[in-house]
Formats: sequence, C-alpha cells, structure tokens
Amino acid sequence: MTVPLLRVSLVTSSLAACVAAALAAQAPVDTAATIRTADTAAHAWLALVDKGEIAKSWDEAALSFQLGVTKTKWTQLVVSARAPFEPFGARHQIMARYTTDPPNAPPGRYVLLQYKTDVSGGRQVVETVIPTLDGTRGWRVAGYYVRLEQ
Repeated sequence: MTVPLLRVSLVTSSLAACVAAALAAQAPVDTAATIRTADTAAHAWLALVDKGEIAKSWDEAALSFQLGVTKTKWTQLVVSARAPFEPFGARHQIMARYTTDPPNAPPGRYVLLQYKTDVSGGRQVVETVIPTLDGTRGWRVAGYYVRLEQ
C-alpha cells in the first residue's frame, strides 16, 4: 500500500524572514535549552493531532504553516496520511537539531525533530516535526511529515 507523505510547505513573507534572521543573529543561542523548549511545543501540538483536534492543531501552528495550507486542506491531509497508522502510540526522539538555515525555508530559528512512533499493527513510523520561533507566539510547528519506518 502506498501511503501519501504528508508535507506542509514552509512559507513566509520576505520581511518576516529578514526580521527573523536579524533577531537570530543578535544573541548567542543556548541550543540545548532551545531544543527542549521546541520539543515541548512539538509534543503539545502532536497531542492535539493525536486526539483528532486537527483544526485546533492548525490554529496552534506557526503563521508560515497557516499561510502554506488552509485549515480545510490540513484536515484532509492529516486524515489521509495518518489514518492507515492509527492509533499513534509512544514516541521516541531519534533526532533533534537546531538550525537557522533549513533547506527549502527562509532563514529563522528552527528545531528539526524526529520521533520513531509506535502505530497500529506493531509497526513504526518516523514523524518529523519542525517547530520555529514564531515571533511573540513562541515556538510553533511550521512543518510536519510522517512516513512508514523502513
């Protein structure tokens, strides 16, 4: 069975990208603390998705996420991508990396997180969650991908 890979583009205005890049360059970053904070935000956001509160997960996502996909389309994408694996169980972090220059996204402050997640049928998926520092809103998810563990 082919499962669609869920992708949400990271989109933002050039002005916001310039401001984010300037702010990121101003002060040194405690990457360990930043990763912990972003991981906490990612888990809170994933909890919404796990509970089926898909529309609320869109509301709580980064502005760049919301600009990249409508709430209606997000709901459709999540249902089609996650349905073959439901329910989602325990997550184990397998990667965490702070970056200011991720591929295919404007400069800013991001944490790339990957989790190996238990799903139905004794299988596992890899979930990639990309929180970004979203202005005064704090760390918000800007990207989410899920694929079957090979």
